[in-house]
Order: sequence, then structure tokens, then C-alpha cells
Amino acid sequence: MPSIKSPERVAIQGEQGSNSELAAREFFESDFEIVPCASFNKLFEVVKSGNAPFGMAPVENSLAGIIHEVWDLLVLYQPPLVGELTLRISHCLIGTPTSNMSKVRRVYSHPQALVQCEAFLSSLDNIECHEVYDTAGAVAMIKQSGKIDAAAIASSQAATDHNMKILASAIETQYENYTRFLVITCDPQPIPTTDMKSSVVVRLNDSGRHIGQVLNHLTDKGLTLHRVETRKRIGEPWTFDVYVDFSGFVDEEPIKQGLEDLAKIAVDVKVVGSYPTGVCTSPRAHPVDRH
Repeated sequence: MPSIKSPERVAIQGEQGSNSELAAREFFESDFEIVPCASFNKLFEVVKSGNAPFGMAPVENSLAGIIHEVWDLLVLYQPPLVGELTLRISHCLIGTPTSNMSKVRRVYSHPQALVQCEAFLSSLDNIECHEVYDTAGAVAMIKQSGKIDAAAIASSQAATDHNMKILASAIETQYENYTRFLVITCDPQPIPTTDMKSSVVVRLNDSGRHIGQVLNHLTDKGLTLHRVETRKRIGEPWTFDVYVDFSGFVDEEPIKQGLEDLAKIAVDVKVVGSYPTGVCTSPRAHPVDRH
């Protein structure tokens, strides 16, 4: 992982035991306090204020796609970025200690987790799915209720944290289920300018007919594109955002010139930031024992 200062606190959206916590513990080598946040907006506010010097922001999942709210916040807050990590996500169905699969009628989890486990959920009879703000938070909610007909989708770490029962493991639709995180901070860190990746959001109107030009401008500069994805702007007819990830550092040529060229055909170009290219990993095999 990048050589940045060890944090005392790291903010995440959700509770301890969520995949965001697992990603933070894979990224940072030292021990630290988790600062749970009820929303993504709160996560960015906590980091901006310095109450937690770092935050783990999930930006896309290989099954469910990009997390639009986080990208909007990256553009709004423009926090310094210091790293990237891609974590393999494995979900469990978690119930009370006396529950079993035949008793479950309601399943609670974060919307992204429900999408990632759609095939498993579709195979169950008479199941109602309910969206809540966090995977680990759903486990805590079910533990508090004590209802044996309710279950949550979360990590095995969340089951360990709350002394709950894993009813089914590895319920994600595909084994190759990954979430990419960007590490945000309130305190810019000295980072290398080699092996860097950059992210920008390009806004286009007129039904996005200039998307081809956007790509040509970047590839003509010899840039290696990692991801290009479009999103229709809600409430703004015929306006699209184009999310682009590419190799390199935004303040260096020819990227700087390429972005200036983009500004001539786009409604707006927002630089999300440059950061060291991350690794792809799996969470540690044994859950953290907090008891």
C-alpha cells in the first residue's frame, strides 16, 4: 500500500463490520479507530472537518455498477485523493442465533448488496427485500429486534461482531464481485507521480453525441483509458456525465493539454483527482475479534 502517514481514525459509510471497514483495514497497515457515518454525505463532511483524516469511499462495484452519489460528492467536495483499493466482496445471509433458512421471510441490507445477491434472493420463496443504509447496520438492527424471520446480507465480520448466525455464505451472484474504493483525505499527502491513475467527469449535452470526440481527444494524447462510463443527468434532458479513468497525473503533459481540449467541446470538465494505482485484494481470512 502507499507510504502515507498512519491514521488514528478512518471514516466509513456504515458501521463496523461493513465492507468499507474491511477495505480500510486492507489499505492501512496500522491499527486505527473506525468512525461510522450514516450517509456518504456525512462521510465527506467528517473527513473535510478533520474529525477523521481519511475516509474510504466506494465508487463502483463490478456487478452493481458505479455509485453515483459518491461521484457527485467527489466532484462537490473535491477532497485530495491518496489511494485506491479494489476489494473482493463476499456476502453472507445472517440471522439470529435461533434462526434458519426456512424461517426467513424478510431480508435487509444496503441497496448495493441486494443487487449483488439478486440471483440468490430470487431463488428463495416468499422473501421480502428491504433497503437500509448499511450492511453491518442491518445485522445490528436484526439483533436488536430478535426476530427469527428476519435476516441481513453483510460480511462474516458483521456476524462475528454481533454474535449472529451465518445462514448462508458466498451468496453474491458471481464470485468475481469487486468494489473499488478511493481513499479521501483532508490533509494532502506527498504522493509519487509515477504509476498514477486519474479520474475526471466530463459533462456533455445534445444527447452525448460528443462522447466519441472525448475519447479521441484522450487517446490521441497517448493516454491509457481504464474506464469510460456514461450517466444521464436526472432532471437535465439530453445531458450526460462521462466518467473517465486513465493512467497518468493530471498536472503533467500531455494530460493537461488533453483536458484543456476537452473543455472546448464539453459543458464542464471536473477533475476528481490523481492517485497511486491500487491493488486488488480479498479481505483477511479471519474476522477481527473485538470481544
